[in-house]
Amino acid sequence: MKKRYLLVIIFVFTVLGGGCILVVLKTGFTMRTGAPVNFQNADIPETTSDPQPIETAPSGQALPENSADKLIRYRVPFVVQAPTANWDDLVFQNACEEASVIMAMGWVNGTESISSSDAQKQISDIDDFEMETFGYSYDTDVFDVKRIFEQYFKYNNVSIQENISIDDIKRELQAGNLVLVPAFGQALGNPNYTYPGPVVHMLVITGYDPAAREFITNDPGTRRGGGYRYDGNVLMDAVWQYPSGQDVPSVPLGSLKKAMIIVGK
Repeated sequence: MKKRYLLVIIFVFTVLGGGCILVVLKTGFTMRTGAPVNFQNADIPETTSDPQPIETAPSGQALPENSADKLIRYRVPFVVQAPTANWDDLVFQNACEEASVIMAMGWVNGTESISSSDAQKQISDIDDFEMETFGYSYDTDVFDVKRIFEQYFKYNNVSIQENISIDDIKRELQAGNLVLVPAFGQALGNPNYTYPGPVVHMLVITGYDPAAREFITNDPGTRRGGGYRYDGNVLMDAVWQYPSGQDVPSVPLGSLKKAMIIVGK
């Protein structure tokens, strides 16, 4: 009997001991392979890098034949000119230029997104700079906007081209640059504007879709302006090199002089 009890006891301890060894081995395996996967994020697709700009001919020459079928789009953080929907404030009513510069500098610096509070502070700070430097802060022309890049942000890879064509804009996008254009806002026909839309306006062109013949933009004049598309001819017809200051005509007179601001990395 004693031998039987002894055998039972040994068997029980052997089984229990073996179970503990299995637990230890399993725990050791888990520790070596790392923490369990968090499957809550498993369905989030990987982000893709910006498309590489296609090769282009030197300025003034025809666009290369293989450019016609190449979609160009750059990731640019979007900022609405009235970040907290404060459209009644004159500073933000007229902050399309400041918001466009902030978006372009965000792209230059590799910023993924800009919060509403940060955008509002940056616009206010640029507005103060303009008042101190120019003596005015709304309806700044392309030359004053270039000065904001150079003097406020200390960034000099910025240039202005006047008397532009639609191919000139495409060429700069293909070369890897962003384009900021001044425009007669009412001619853009954006249904998200409060009717009849702004007289003077500025936006960022972030890409071009040749299949649809559309420019892809970040338009700060509406909270729905991120990635907003304009027909190429509609946007080009609206481009207007308006002057600085408060004495801008309520409707542009004569043919619209064309210009763009080119921002490189």
